Amino acid sequence: MLEPQDPQLADNPLYVRRAERANADKPPSQSTPIGAVAQVRAPGVASRQAMMEGIRAQDDLVAGHFGTVYYKPVKVCGIDLKLEPVQPSIGTIVHGLDLAKDLDDPEMVAFLRSLWLERKVLMFRGQAHLTRPQMVEFAQRFGEVGAPFGEREHVPNSPHDLNQQIKAPGIPDMLILPSDETVPNAASGWHADATWQQRPPMGSILMCREAPPVGGDTCFCDCYGMWEGLGLETKERVRHLKAVHVGTVGHQMDGKTPIAVHPVARTHPETGGTTLYVQQGFVRRFAEEHGIPEDEERTLLWQMKLQEGRPEYTCRVRWEVGSMAMWDNRCVLHSASGDFWPHRRLMERLTILDYDESRRTPYYAPGD
Repeated sequence: MLEPQDPQLADNPLYVRRAERANADKPPSQSTPIGAVAQVRAPGVASRQAMMEGIRAQDDLVAGHFGTVYYKPVKVCGIDLKLEPVQPSIGTIVHGLDLAKDLDDPEMVAFLRSLWLERKVLMFRGQAHLTRPQMVEFAQRFGEVGAPFGEREHVPNSPHDLNQQIKAPGIPDMLILPSDETVPNAASGWHADATWQQRPPMGSILMCREAPPVGGDTCFCDCYGMWEGLGLETKERVRHLKAVHVGTVGHQMDGKTPIAVHPVARTHPETGGTTLYVQQGFVRRFAEEHGIPEDEERTLLWQMKLQEGRPEYTCRVRWEVGSMAMWDNRCVLHSASGDFWPHRRLMERLTILDYDESRRTPYYAPGD
């Protein structure tokens, strides 16, 4: 077994068990996106070691910068910023800020929050110097730092979730997301974080500490666009429905799997816009009170699933060491791209709760 990214993993039972495939020199399973992409890149190779060597040879890359970047120049608090849109409706890269020292002025924080509400996802480059405590300070400017999965009423303690096994000294609310040659890991399915909570988190920030030379991007999907993209008849049918969100075994607390019921159409508590609050990472069915026949339920869920990841309202963010993203969990789905093995990827995440507790519970209020 190769050296893991963090010494805490070396003796972790789950990590050791998942490493059995690597120790047997078997490639990653083709039933996972990571394994499927590896087979595409090294077809017919039965040895894991040979597959890694072949892929790394393909990715013997050098760093460079070329091409034209379009951005909007703005000056805020005397600082010249360049706002680079990633996609027309979602995602902006903010150039020119040092997050360790440039957010002391409340005007700058207000500007970033306004931009965040408009663009849903903000990305900051060149923040590798930002320490973990400074990440916490950044998050606290926008809301309350939650537990790794948001509210503290349900804090998962299942032994089945590898991502909970690395602890950040002194920062128990930080979730560390490792992926290495031995045990690759990527949340490569569309979801909004912890919607199985009764009050899902407002937002998240994600810092990249180790990046692959190619692949491993994170994709973000605009849930306003998902709602608008539904057919008129479907919109009217589901507008007042509720859906059941179910956590996984890794989200269990004391053996209990969390379940929450939320509106299908959600009113954003700050913008007043309507989002499609259904993602089939956690949504299993509609609430029983609606009595929707199974065939119709299946059809409606499929129509909504077809909205996930449509290119017209999805952006793809490329990671570099020191890149940090902040997204609005109330109107954004995200998915990691599981295509970067055998390269390593190491991320740190904090969850942000709304300071205004009255806005934390999802609701639908048409006309607000």
